[in-house]
Amino acid sequence: MNLTKLFSTLLVFIPFVFTSCYGNFDPIVENNNLTMVPNYTIDSLLKTHVSAIGDLPARIPGLFSVDTLPSNKDIIISGIVTSDDNEGNIYKTMFLQDPKTGTGIKISVDAGNLSAIFPLGQKVVMNCKGLAIGRYADMVQIGISFYKTESGKVGYEIGRIPYTNFVKIIQGGEISATTLSKMVDTLTIAQIKAGGIKMHNKLVCIKNAKFTGKGADFGKPKALTHDSLKIFAPTTNGIGFPQSREIIDGSGSIFIATSEYSKFARLKLPADTTVGEITAIVGWYNDKDLVLDGGKIYHQLTLRSLRDLGKGYEKYHTSLK
Repeated sequence: MNLTKLFSTLLVFIPFVFTSCYGNFDPIVENNNLTMVPNYTIDSLLKTHVSAIGDLPARIPGLFSVDTLPSNKDIIISGIVTSDDNEGNIYKTMFLQDPKTGTGIKISVDAGNLSAIFPLGQKVVMNCKGLAIGRYADMVQIGISFYKTESGKVGYEIGRIPYTNFVKIIQGGEISATTLSKMVDTLTIAQIKAGGIKMHNKLVCIKNAKFTGKGADFGKPKALTHDSLKIFAPTTNGIGFPQSREIIDGSGSIFIATSEYSKFARLKLPADTTVGEITAIVGWYNDKDLVLDGGKIYHQLTLRSLRDLGKGYEKYHTSLK
């Protein structure tokens, strides 16, 4: 799959974003002489510091957990930025992936427009000492410990790193569309679902994939009965949960989840006769089931923009114009 041209186009677009959309944020200067030296891989960080239930009391141990990272030693990781929040479908979050092992991680930051600071394809190094790592709805992410007091949801969970602290512990290096394109694993839906936690936060490409025209009902595919619903993300009337839309590739079924606040939320879904390549970041959401329900789909893939609908979706893109 040739994604180099696609990512090159995205990277060319980024400088215009800095000056037109993101206020006073300044991009991190590209620096090929980073002063922080990684002493952990993302994979070794997960294996060393993520426990089964965390070290702070959470509301549903196992599905929500917080492990506090030591503050008396450097815990430095590196990775390539795989996220792009310009279209609004990723919010206050940055995704990193190790180009060698393919392991990804989600970083929760209390700031929007992070792609204006750390663009797609940039190498970054980050010192995680004193932060927290744990499961939020059963998917691991890095942030800070946060005690939630909302009714029915009392307990510690992973919260967002304050932006002023975040920029002090992270450095941005080389931006490489070539490195990014080589990191995209082409997998079937069956392989993604069978891959377990190693698939979480990973950038993947699914070939021969199509939208079925179905949404979700408590984790199970359900037909969208009205044309007004056959869009990526109808409004939730302010509740704000992502809307799921089913895709299949012949090996299985999985959901693509879209925020109602994304720029493409109200656009029509591709027809179920349109088959092609879909690139997405693999997500997972399970906030209830300590024992997995075999009839549910817990994976929630995230499109960074409609450009992630690739070869095979050319006519669909033309129809939107």
